[in-house]
Amino acid sequence: MQNPKTGVLLLNLGTPESPSTKDVRAYLKQFLNDPYVIDLPAIPRKILVNGIILNTRPRKSAEAYEQIWTDRGSPLMIHTRELTEKVRTRLSPGGNGPSVKMAMRYGNPSLPDVIREFKEEGIESLVFLPLYPQYSYAASESSIVEFDRIRQAELPGAKVRIIEDFFSEPGFISALSETIRPVLLQEKPDALLLSYHGVPERQLLKIRKRPESCCAPGCCDQWNSKNEKCYRAQSFETSRRLSRALQWPGEKTITAFQSRLGRTKWIEPYTDVLLEELPKKGVKSLVVASPSFTADCLETLEEIQLRYKELFLESGGERFTYVPCLNSRDDFADAIAEWVKA
Repeated sequence: MQNPKTGVLLLNLGTPESPSTKDVRAYLKQFLNDPYVIDLPAIPRKILVNGIILNTRPRKSAEAYEQIWTDRGSPLMIHTRELTEKVRTRLSPGGNGPSVKMAMRYGNPSLPDVIREFKEEGIESLVFLPLYPQYSYAASESSIVEFDRIRQAELPGAKVRIIEDFFSEPGFISALSETIRPVLLQEKPDALLLSYHGVPERQLLKIRKRPESCCAPGCCDQWNSKNEKCYRAQSFETSRRLSRALQWPGEKTITAFQSRLGRTKWIEPYTDVLLEELPKKGVKSLVVASPSFTADCLETLEEIQLRYKELFLESGGERFTYVPCLNSRDDFADAIAEWVKA
């Protein structure tokens, strides 16, 4: 990794330029028109997105972004920049190492712009790391396909290594456990809820290495070669490993999936449904983390910390404590640097 002609690219999902309706609409237009995100044929997708969603959703989403925006901008952008800088200092102390950059799948800094920067630097090999711990069709596969398309156009001769997921990597699990452990010790909750971003069930079968069985009873009870790239199976495996690292009882660790939209079937169990049911089952205090996000964003700060907390308390819960994402923690930056060097 001491070769100055090596590039390291960290990718996150993206964020609007501001919480204004105009900027949120521009962001959603790019995001929702991705055929990997709304996996419908082109014409129905365009009618749905451009004719319906973009006429109704931007203002509501802008109001949500307004609640989490800071004086420094979008939390996701802030944390991704800080993480990139920390990884850079670990891999290129004094600037004598690989070129480390960040990009966003949607919005800026864009993948095409950043890969062109690598081209101008004469980069000959690239390590590409999408900052999505679990492999998904809508995020991981979309990002890898788009990266490869642009890279072949701009840097066709470059040697490439892609780190597709890191849901079970010891460094990731360790950093997560060190984030959550102090909160568990302080709050002593009735349960730990690990809320992952949801995906439509049908997308589990669209990945390049589809699972042999999907959403059948017991299919995610263990992670193995039969469900190696299954997002749901990887999420449950993260939960199991995290529970062991925390020495937290498995029966008090709850895995669920949030952020579902529309009428199609999404992977279960659903976080919002569980939050209504748990107080009736005696779970009055809850610590909540979201191991599918590496940086705090709309889904963690507005959906979980604000709306889900309100839902839990209104349903009879008494204490709801959200644990921040890894963001730019030193141990997470250390882990990324080690993955890149491997």
